[in-house]
Amino acid sequence: MEASPSQERRVKTLRRELEGWREVLCALNSVLIWEKHFYPAISVSAVTSFFLIIWYIEPSILTLFSVIGITITLCDYLVPQVVPWAVGAHYWTGAHERRYEQIITSIASLCCLASSVSQTLSSMKESKPRTYFVVVTGSLLFSAWIGSNINNLFLTYLIVLFLVLLPGLKHHGIIKKYFSSIIKAVSNFVKTNTQSGGEGGNGDSKKKE
Repeated sequence: MEASPSQERRVKTLRRELEGWREVLCALNSVLIWEKHFYPAISVSAVTSFFLIIWYIEPSILTLFSVIGITITLCDYLVPQVVPWAVGAHYWTGAHERRYEQIITSIASLCCLASSVSQTLSSMKESKPRTYFVVVTGSLLFSAWIGSNINNLFLTYLIVLFLVLLPGLKHHGIIKKYFSSIIKAVSNFVKTNTQSGGEGGNGDSKKKE
């Protein structure tokens, strides 16, 4: 499947912006897709340790966000300078370059997916406002109900843990094996609303004519 011009531009932009992180991205990718059998345990341990520290210290929301922001800023400044010097020029090979290209393409695809979801919701809002209202309101009410019944820190831990394990689950076909019916139902629902919205728009235009 050929990439669209917008996706190609996004790939080129991301490739240039993340050049200093390529070694880290390749190492992180190998952990996230479980290239070795013990990598899931490392991911779970890292996430669990992080949230245990937060649970023990109990910082305020402002302090937590400030510390996370400082950490991100330091990493953004130090990683592109320290990592290439630490690993050396001989570390980067053709295999690493191909993997880096795949990672950038995957990130660009995620950006395109987010944009597609946003466009689908906008289209649904215009063509079928009642369906849009029910779907969005129902989702938010369900989220609010879950948040009121489950500890927020534990709920955040579960969400982050799922997101960390998601690339490995997808890479090894576990999601496709156990959740294919759910994914297919959601996909059919989105396609049905999109098509019916288009037909509704054509019908309105014909009536106006």
